[in-house]
Amino acid sequence: MRICIVTVASYAHGIGGMQAHSADLCRGLVEAGHEVEVITARHLDGLAQTEHLGGIWHFQDATSRKAGRPFRNRDWLTASAAAFDQLHAARPFDVVHSESTSALGLLRRGVHRRVPVATKFHGNYLGLVGATLRRARDESGVQPRVREAKHLAWLTAGHFVPLDVVVRFRACEAMVPSRQQLDGTIRSYFLDRSRVHVVPNGISVDDFDAHGREEARKTLGLGPEPILLSVGRLARDKGFATAIQALARIASPDARLVILGSGPERPILEQAARKAGVSDRVDFLGAKPRNEVVDYLAAADVFLFPTERDEAAPLVPLEAMASALPVVASDIGGGAELIEPGKSGVLVEPAAVAKWVKEIDSLLADDALRRRMGEAARERILQRYTIEAMTRQTVAVYELAAKRLQKDG
Repeated sequence: MRICIVTVASYAHGIGGMQAHSADLCRGLVEAGHEVEVITARHLDGLAQTEHLGGIWHFQDATSRKAGRPFRNRDWLTASAAAFDQLHAARPFDVVHSESTSALGLLRRGVHRRVPVATKFHGNYLGLVGATLRRARDESGVQPRVREAKHLAWLTAGHFVPLDVVVRFRACEAMVPSRQQLDGTIRSYFLDRSRVHVVPNGISVDDFDAHGREEARKTLGLGPEPILLSVGRLARDKGFATAIQALARIASPDARLVILGSGPERPILEQAARKAGVSDRVDFLGAKPRNEVVDYLAAADVFLFPTERDEAAPLVPLEAMASALPVVASDIGGGAELIEPGKSGVLVEPAAVAKWVKEIDSLLADDALRRRMGEAARERILQRYTIEAMTRQTVAVYELAAKRLQKDG
């Protein structure tokens, strides 16, 4: 197949779930023998085109959204559609893959009536609204609730402007990364349930070493103390405050919490660490290149994923599991489907600090348990969450989209 991926977020736009998925999908499709070209938003360094992971990436002189505005940038919608028309005229594509609603501009031009279009949704409006309302309910004080109300308004504007975004994708074959996302995505975009398929995200397991803990610690300059690791954007709904509070209460007095990632909540989290009396045992290391993240995963003892957000299919727990790390994760969203509780990880109620403390203490006190759980976690990734498995299932959806277009045409 000759495949066009349309995505507002590429490997060149920083770290994130959609960025990683677009790159991994491109890589998987090329390795499976398909030809891939990617239409994406403006490169930070002004690059117009490059080859990456076997595909050709075309960067448009537009961003997905204008600064300070929640709704889609018309310039991106126009530029992405024009780029597709030019590439398709030169050498026709067999299928278009839209990362979430990135290909809205193409649908407006009726591309779906000529070329099969499949969409991979990475989250949905109703799920995000639910998480926002839960946080507002649990907050105390006027200011935090006002902040959540503003966030809700931002989400709503971003989902419904332009108005046609919530109905255009009914014409596509759709994918979601977890069963948990089915109902919310269908209702958010008024989709036909028979055209929505669960296709779990996958990772390249070979990129993550299941061994080499001591070597990784030596490379990173870490000591022998227990290391708890969290990775992600420092945003208010990622739950890092829970990890900090748990560190202050666990039995191991020399354990350290290493947090990789950057974001607007860092000053607040640093203050939380000082208030909890553990600022000397929490390392805020900022965003790290992929090779260093791999080293930290190899060096850690336990991975913490304390998100309070209804996430569709977070990738960092997958990477931790592929590294043979036991994972303690929030029992919420699509991430809860990754783990077999008590076997390949532990699921805990979000923000329930006492329960997090109990599970962390149990793992740190039992080397054999951590090893067994880590080995089971890696095996689960090998069985269900590889790039190869994701690619096969994605291509099967492309074929369904092609058959449906042929039948309807």
